[in-house]
Amino acid sequence: MLRHGEMTVGDISEFLETELVTVSHHLKILRHAGLIEVERDGRFMVYRLRKDLLQKVARTSQEFLNLGCCRIEVPKTESE
Repeated sequence: MLRHGEMTVGDISEFLETELVTVSHHLKILRHAGLIEVERDGRFMVYRLRKDLLQKVARTSQEFLNLGCCRIEVPKTESE
């Protein structure tokens, strides 16, 4: 979801129809793994993918996550 832009834990929770505490727990794991960044916006925490993490394959629309040690191809969504 975060490859399409920044979101709050509430936005993610609502979209996934999952409890806030569950989403928050998983976001904390992703943040500690260095995959996402978080920034405070007033009383909300806004999450986004690390800027250098999502990259495009040259001359295609295919995207991949660059983890340094390896690449993980990101499947296209229905809207793509």
